[in-house]
Amino acid sequence: MNYNLLAAFALGMIVLAVSPGPGVVASVSKAISDGFVSSLYVIGGLALGDVCFLTLALLGMSTISSFAGNLFFIIRIAGGIYLVYLGIKYFFAKASELNDTITKKPGDAYRTFTSGFMVTMSNPKPILFYASVVPTIINVKDVHILEALLMIGIVIAVSFLVLGTYCYLANLTGKLMGSAVAQKRINYVSGVLMIGVGLYIVLGR
Repeated sequence: MNYNLLAAFALGMIVLAVSPGPGVVASVSKAISDGFVSSLYVIGGLALGDVCFLTLALLGMSTISSFAGNLFFIIRIAGGIYLVYLGIKYFFAKASELNDTITKKPGDAYRTFTSGFMVTMSNPKPILFYASVVPTIINVKDVHILEALLMIGIVIAVSFLVLGTYCYLANLTGKLMGSAVAQKRINYVSGVLMIGVGLYIVLGR
């Protein structure tokens, strides 16, 4: 069991989950509009999307890195630069610019779950994370089945712990994420995190 691999992946997942984006805003909006329990269905859908991307990364990125070394290097550098760009964009973003979310109308659990899943599948941030960041922080060729299962568990656990905390606090206060000042501060933190990860990818060996 490679605990360093699992720890590195867990840290990357925490950075991904903490950084505000469509998934955070969608789940928090659901918590504010329909309650904390309803937001858990959104988080479940978001987590399933992450699991799908992780599975593709573990099955496909090792092949890409083996047979397209130079191309993979270009993809990694481009991904790192794009993350820095996103970080700068978040840092200077206005509070209202991150408020495109899924519908706030009450619906059944399946529709809410599916909405969360579609948010992840259409969001470039997790795509970039699993295509560029994951192969950088871990060697996907050395991941065994048990470690892959534990990584899936980490994805689900981090998603519910981090996003669940956001949603619980948002539901508890009602306006935690609503004020422009609070959202601006979150944007600053998100920007710094993304810039840091992007620079790590670009400068990492």
